[in-house]
This record gives sequence, structure tokens and C-alpha cells, in this order.
Amino acid sequence: MSIDAIATIEREAERFASALAATDPAQQVPTCPDWTAADLLWHLVEVHEFWAAVLSTGATAEEEVEAIESGLRSRPEGTDALLERREAATASLLAQLEARSDEDPAWFWFSERQDVGVTRRMQTHEATIHRVDAELTAGRPVTPLGSEIAAAGLEHVLHVMWPSAFDWIPEWAEARPVAVVEIRPEGGPTRLLGISRWSGTRPRDGQEFDEPVGRLLTDPAEAEGLPRATVSGPALALDLWAWGRARALDHLAGVEARVGIHGDSEAISQLEGLIAEGHD
Repeated sequence: MSIDAIATIEREAERFASALAATDPAQQVPTCPDWTAADLLWHLVEVHEFWAAVLSTGATAEEEVEAIESGLRSRPEGTDALLERREAATASLLAQLEARSDEDPAWFWFSERQDVGVTRRMQTHEATIHRVDAELTAGRPVTPLGSEIAAAGLEHVLHVMWPSAFDWIPEWAEARPVAVVEIRPEGGPTRLLGISRWSGTRPRDGQEFDEPVGRLLTDPAEAEGLPRATVSGPALALDLWAWGRARALDHLAGVEARVGIHGDSEAISQLEGLIAEGHD
């Protein structure tokens, strides 16, 4: 069975809005500590409005996307206004997704994926994960993710979210492999995740960087000699963990799910650094 992205985005966005409608707008978001409940609500408005515009204009180039960004409307005041904008933004996004096939070209921020399909998948998981954020912020039990959504969400992190960071490594930096991690979802294929760190000194201001990035390894020889760790658990647990929402596992409604992490302490430390980068 394939995931119905339209139904999922609509359902999760409604749950998201319901959780935040009665929440103090100044309440801190536990999984995104720099945000308040109002910031979280505005974030989904911005996301849905932006991608609806990308699809409606047929944007495929950076210059077109910059024009879209500069033309977006400003943030309204008050929860009621934000909720109204959210409803309209989600409706616009869903209308654009319904009108297009996955193979249609469309701009995306990961160079390897430039079509409507990756936007459809991204928005499915973004709505789901931010619904988890909203329920945690509201102090509600977290509605468990379906097994199919969870498995697909983990795959999206492994194939898109983590490897896309390699696109942003500047020319003056260099990357070095530091660890390898086996990702073992229950009932699913084992994946070999290579973790590297890119480092360097930015020429224009002398600022030094040392950041983690991850990508799946296709050649086991690339893992030789590196510190190694294993991460295992049900897809639900691994999905939330990979998106940086492991704390939601303590608040799931009627479900118990845990992530097991074992192995070399250096590999585990590098993995923790990668997870700490997070996904907003």
C-alpha cells in the first residue's frame, strides 16, 4: 500500500492546528527550544505557502525561488489569524500537489532530487513531525505514527535529509570520515550510515567550522577501520529518533517504542552530534 500524501498532510496539519489552537502562544516548543507555540504555527504556514508557490509558478531555478521568498506575505498577529492562514496555506499546497504528478520538474533544495515527488514526500513527513512537536508543546499524548509513514520517514532522513547536507559544504572546507553506524529497523533492511565531519576556516572572516554530515554507504569497504555503532528498534522509534524527536517516545499514546544504541563510544558520540543538528 502506498502512502496517500494528500490525506496524510491534511490530517496531520489539522491535528497540528488543533493542538496549538488552545495552547499558550508563548509556550516553548520542547523539540525546538528556540521556538514558541506561535513560532511553530507560523513555521507551518510559511512552509505550506512557500511550497504551494514553488509548485504553482513552476519554479525550477534559484532565481525564481528567491523571487518567491521575497514576495511572501508577512506574519500576522494573534493565534486566530495564524490559524486562518494555516488553513488557507494547507489548502493551497494540497491543491498544487493534487494537480501534479511526481515526475513533474520542480525546484528542491537537494541537488539530487528536483521533482514534485520529493516535495510531496517532504511535506508528508514535515506535517507529521511538526504535528508531534505541536502535541508535545500542548502537553498532549503524542499520536503514534503509522508503521508505513514511520518507515518512509526514516528512509527520507537517510536518503534526503542527511545526505543533502553535503550540498552545503563550502569549497574551502574538507570532509573526513569519522564513524559508521548500522541502522537496523525491525522488519526492514539494514542500512550502513557513514558519518563524516567537514571542517575549515572561512576566508572572509576567519571563522572555524567543524560540523557532522551523514550519508548511506554503498561500498562496505568505505567503513573499514572506522569506529562502529548499531542503532535498532521499530520504525516508529527510529523515525522519531532520526528526526531529532526521540523525547516524543516517552509520550506516545498507548504505544511503547524504544531505540537501542550500542557500539564504540566514539561512533556513538559522532552519531549524537549528527542527531543534535536536528531537522526543523
